[in-house]
Amino acid sequence: MKAMGDFDPAAHTAQSREAWSEAAPRYEALSFSLFGPVAEEFAAYAGLRKGWRVLDLACGPGLASRAAAKRVGERGSVLAADLAPGMIERAAARPAQRGAAPIEWRVMDAQALDLPDASFDAVVCQLGLMLFARPDAALAEMRRVTAPGGTVACLVQGRRSAMLFTALVFDALISRARHLKAPPGAPTLYAFGPDGILEEAFMRAGLVEISAKRLTGTFRFRSPEEYWETMTTGAGRTGAMLASLAPEVRAKVRGDVLRRAARLRVGSFLEVPYEFTLARGLAPSLR
Repeated sequence: MKAMGDFDPAAHTAQSREAWSEAAPRYEALSFSLFGPVAEEFAAYAGLRKGWRVLDLACGPGLASRAAAKRVGERGSVLAADLAPGMIERAAARPAQRGAAPIEWRVMDAQALDLPDASFDAVVCQLGLMLFARPDAALAEMRRVTAPGGTVACLVQGRRSAMLFTALVFDALISRARHLKAPPGAPTLYAFGPDGILEEAFMRAGLVEISAKRLTGTFRFRSPEEYWETMTTGAGRTGAMLASLAPEVRAKVRGDVLRRAARLRVGSFLEVPYEFTLARGLAPSLR
C-alpha cells in the first residue's frame, strides 16, 4: 500500500471494500469478543423504540444490527448495509435472534445510498464514519433517508490519547513507516475524537437537537502477544498497511507495540483503555 500525494476518495473506497472483505472472518471474531457491550450501550443511547424501522450503516459482521433488532422487536425492522461483501456474507450467515426484528443484509456504500428519502425512523453507524472517504456525504445521506423527527446516531473512535486500544498499534506503525501517514483530506481513525468535532459534522448535515457523550473503559488481554494478534489479525486497512511493510520493519513495529502494551499490565492481565465518542441528532421535522 503506497502513500498518495493527493487523496483519491474513489480509490480509498475501493481499497476499503477489498481490505474489509478480506479481513471479515477475523474482524468478526474480534468484534463479537470485544464490542458486544459497546453495541448494546450504543443502541440504548440511540433511543431505538419498539416497531421502528432502523438502518445500520457500515454494519460489519452485524453486532450493532443485532443490538438494534432486539431493541425494536419483532414489529420493527432492520436493514444492515456494508460496503464490503465479505462482511455481509459473514453477518448473514449467523442465525436469527428470537424475539428480535428481522434483519435484511445488503451490500451498499453509505456515501451513496440506493434508498428512498425519509424511509427509516433511525439510522445508526457504529465505528464506520471515521473510515469513510467522504464522511460529510455519508452523514447527508443518513439525514436524507431518515424520516422527519427521526434519529441519526454514530459511534466513532475517541481521542487518540485516550483510545490506546487502537493507538498503540497505529502510532507504532506510523512512527516506523511515515510514508503510510494519511495524506491531507484522507480519513483518520481519530478525526471525530476531539471535543465538538462530531457535533459540528452533524450540524453540517442539517441535523438538530444534537447531543454527544464519551464511552470509556478497558479491554482485557492475557498478554502483549494476545493483544498484538487480536489487533493485527482483525484489522482491515491497518492490517493491509502492516502487510505492505518489509518483514524487518514489521518486526520493529511489533516490538514497539509489545513493549508499550506491557506497561498496561494490571495483575495477571493487560487493561487496554478505550474511548468512543457517540453523537445523536434528529432529522428536522416538517413545518
